[in-house]
Amino acid sequence: MASTKFELLGRLCGYFCDECQTPLAGATLRLYRPAPGGNTTAMAVAHPKETFAILSDEQVAEKKSRLIAEAVIGDDGSFRVPLGGGQEAYAGEAFEIDVHCGTMPFKGPKPPHPNVQFSITTLQPMWRQREGLAVAVFDYCLSARYWCGVLARLGLWVICGRLTTCSKPILPIASAVVKAFDVDWLQTDALGSATTDADGHFTIYYTRAQFDRTIFSPLINLEWTGGPDVYFRVEAAGAPILVEPPSKGRTPGRENVGHCLCVKLCTDDVPNTTPEADPHWTRVEAFNVHPSIFDPALNFLPEGYAGLPSQSYVFGGGVALFGNCPLFNAAAPTHPLKFRFLIAEWTWSGGGDGTAGAMPTVPPAAPPSPLAPNATWKIMPTVNGSMPLGDIYYNDGLNPLASVPVRPTPDVDGFVTLAGFGVNAPLSGGGTVLLNVATANFLRSGLLGYLDSATVTSAHLPRFPTAWGNDKLQAGRALTPAEKEPIRRYRIIFEVRDATTNTAMFTDTLDSIVLDNSPSVALLNISELMANACNPIMGLTEIHALFTLDHPHLRSFSITIDNNNGNVHPAPPMPNGAFNPPLNYFFRGGASGAAGPTNAVDISADPVCAYSLNMSWSTRHYVTGTQSRQVLYCKE
Repeated sequence: MASTKFELLGRLCGYFCDECQTPLAGATLRLYRPAPGGNTTAMAVAHPKETFAILSDEQVAEKKSRLIAEAVIGDDGSFRVPLGGGQEAYAGEAFEIDVHCGTMPFKGPKPPHPNVQFSITTLQPMWRQREGLAVAVFDYCLSARYWCGVLARLGLWVICGRLTTCSKPILPIASAVVKAFDVDWLQTDALGSATTDADGHFTIYYTRAQFDRTIFSPLINLEWTGGPDVYFRVEAAGAPILVEPPSKGRTPGRENVGHCLCVKLCTDDVPNTTPEADPHWTRVEAFNVHPSIFDPALNFLPEGYAGLPSQSYVFGGGVALFGNCPLFNAAAPTHPLKFRFLIAEWTWSGGGDGTAGAMPTVPPAAPPSPLAPNATWKIMPTVNGSMPLGDIYYNDGLNPLASVPVRPTPDVDGFVTLAGFGVNAPLSGGGTVLLNVATANFLRSGLLGYLDSATVTSAHLPRFPTAWGNDKLQAGRALTPAEKEPIRRYRIIFEVRDATTNTAMFTDTLDSIVLDNSPSVALLNISELMANACNPIMGLTEIHALFTLDHPHLRSFSITIDNNNGNVHPAPPMPNGAFNPPLNYFFRGGASGAAGPTNAVDISADPVCAYSLNMSWSTRHYVTGTQSRQVLYCKE
């Protein structure tokens, strides 16, 4: 099993309380070999609650030489860690799992002590073999006791809550600004604020500095008790909808709170702002249609990329659009509402179909008024039959809470009307019953639909060099400008109308989003194997690694040479590169050129063995994996 490649997959999160958790986004997962002489077996079978420990700087330094691999945890808490290589080959044995918090992009204030590392457990993975790769999964969510303990060591405090209506039906209140305050004898301290999401959730991070202040600060900082005494004020559209008195902060559950506070807030002072009264378009996948200063990592950049500049995600395939269109018009309660999306493309100054290394900067022409498709603005194609927009609940004769998904098909004008949409629902005794979507039986999923981005981008002929782009004998050849796929940038409008009168009720616009469905041009070869790929490498002191790699939204690539004992020729000095704005904003790969001194690899010191030349790369597509090419050879 020593020659097997290994990969650990999973997700890590932490609880603030039973109802509230957060992914450990941006933290660094570190895997270590167990300390010599320890009882590895006992540690591997122990529950994480018995092995969890926050480490001192000295303990972290002591473990450094035992590091096997590390990886940054994704925005959703997921991670993927390849194992192997280094000074010693990894062969499937147990390892310690640690998390380093110093790389986390915390929302709100910077933690006073960011470089905290904690150990979760010792894991003996259950490896499952698939196509030459052994895969294991580790999913774990730290209990509130442990995660809040980590926050305490970081010097962070957090409030996690949800804002809803008080009266039934209980409905979330979105886009409200929740402000938290600390009751103080001398003054009111503002702890922080956050905007509620589509489900009414909000999270506020703060530090002791927010509630230690007095009117004499910074000369005198004093808090009479260990934690703040918290009360809230909530605003919607600039108007107060919930105002708690400061005395609320002196009541049980709000007085002298710990590092994690979970709250449920409610108010009925929200005229015409509930999801069932007002349309809203909130997110594209995980990213805000309307920017939030509290969530910069989940906003769109002006160019249409999603996330932070270092991330600059693009979208391909089916792209989820979240929000809500009420079933009926609040001003005319018997009139159903309908909604659709229109899309238009940005272009280039001077016309043409774009060139690589240039951002489309000419916005689409203003849409017609009233909105209507034309040569510029098209009905946005959607992926039908995917995730439901909600569920109808009914009694199937046995289960009073049976449900059936609702997947409506847009009409010829692209509109979706949910109210009255019919679904055949199965009965427990056989047969079906026709049910129509109504306020009393429908529970929405929060999904408005899936953008079919492949249909949108297919309006352009692909520039992939079909004559040679799949021929690895052409490895090393650079693409011509005409063969390089340009950046495709779009503007999207969300439109809601009264389905009875066709009167326009609401529109919302996402100014820019970048869509990409182009394949990577990826070729890899060894010059000395061109004539016969099965020839051994005999009597040579060098080989020539040839590669071609191009994609308009490449994140990074690297070329290495490995054998069964691990990495032999790393990157660098082997070819590599990464997207690193603004230095190389249009980074898209490269090519080695023909065999020559610049791509020669010295193998004179490499022992007789079997080797693999590897090229791995990843694009900036949101939720995507690493791709790779490999060429095998033997040195004799």
